Amino acid sequence: MTASLALPADLDDALSGVLGADHVRSSPTALRDIGVALEPGDAPAWWLRPGSAAEIAEIVRIAGRHRIAVVPIGEGSRAPRTEPLRSRPCFFVDSRRLDHVLHLDETSQVVHAQCGLTAHALERMLAPRGLTIGDYPPAALAATLGGLVAVRTPGKSSVRHGFFEDAVLGVSAVLADGRMIHTRVAPRRATGPDLARALCGSEGTLGYITSIVLRVHRRPEARLLDAHVLPSVDAALDAVRLALREDAAPEAVRVLDGNEARAYVGPGVCRGNQAVLVCATAGPTDLAACDRDLIASAANAMGGHRLGSDVAEVWWRRRTGREPPPPGPAPVLQVAARPRSQTPVYRAVLAAVEAAGAAARAHVSRFDADGAVLFFTFTAPDGAPVDDATLDTLCAIAAAAAREAGGRLLGARDRQVDDYFAALRRELDPHDIMNPGALAG
Repeated sequence: MTASLALPADLDDALSGVLGADHVRSSPTALRDIGVALEPGDAPAWWLRPGSAAEIAEIVRIAGRHRIAVVPIGEGSRAPRTEPLRSRPCFFVDSRRLDHVLHLDETSQVVHAQCGLTAHALERMLAPRGLTIGDYPPAALAATLGGLVAVRTPGKSSVRHGFFEDAVLGVSAVLADGRMIHTRVAPRRATGPDLARALCGSEGTLGYITSIVLRVHRRPEARLLDAHVLPSVDAALDAVRLALREDAAPEAVRVLDGNEARAYVGPGVCRGNQAVLVCATAGPTDLAACDRDLIASAANAMGGHRLGSDVAEVWWRRRTGREPPPPGPAPVLQVAARPRSQTPVYRAVLAAVEAAGAAARAHVSRFDADGAVLFFTFTAPDGAPVDDATLDTLCAIAAAAAREAGGRLLGARDRQVDDYFAALRRELDPHDIMNPGALAG
């Protein structure tokens, strides 16, 4: 870890001169508001709320001169990681004042927005103009745009629109030396490396993202909901894969095993080991109907039959937050799996948890050509919740079984590129001030 330099006595005044005194906080009470609890002996920390990219650049320059860590703060739904920062001063830089749309080109369907604007807020601004960010999972859209771009996870994907970062056409950011960069927004006719792609998913370690240029879409003319019951989870997964191979592009699709379907939708929705497939298709009415019928045909080919839209309506209301989920345990383990590994992972986790004296149920969603994500819920054999210690044990057992069957825990990184990433960080940030500890090897 890079040692910090002696801090000047007038540092607070310097920060106030850049941001204004109302946007500089260093008291333990203020820091607790963003989830930072200082302990006796910890290095000092500041909560800074800049209002422009230029102010962020000046903050980073000050941090570089005094070897102060710079940690981005977005919507604040997760407390920042502080373990690597206890022994060095830290600036927690809150982006939420940077919440403006800078430009909207409705003809090109491109929007330029600041990093602190949440995706939900942008969606509300786009809706009256007949535009939308895309049909990404609603839970992901609570984050700021900077957070969505800086943290790469499979939770921000759509069958129709791909991963969220695929829609990013350009990025503005502040590098560790205070330089402000703007990657060019142009048709894809250029050659050479793309720095915007390096910044996406870098979690603030290569630069502090200040704004993004994002491709947006026309709001769908129609949305159609449907549900099918199939003989097994295997058959339901086969049906989804068949529909995707035939170029169906649903807005969302989910497979629920029997226990999950009965817990989530209702006790009479299916029997025994049957599974339920629910889907939403969107776009021009004829195209939405075509996608719905492709999925229905695939479900019928795998021995299923249609339940109708009522079951799908329940799922959709709960997915979009218009209705609370049913009471009871929530998923605690998420495993990404390629198409050929989905069934082995599902069976391996259920078998391992059952051997440990508990029960598991699952649903599968976030489908694309590369695979899907399995969400597991663990309970006592009678469906009752288990205590935290038991839950931790079951998660460890299930994770080992999932990996053995070919799955990857959601968020796992490819460690083979760690050396290359570390070299890039050293080149751009030789003093290790940009979010130290994030994406550590």
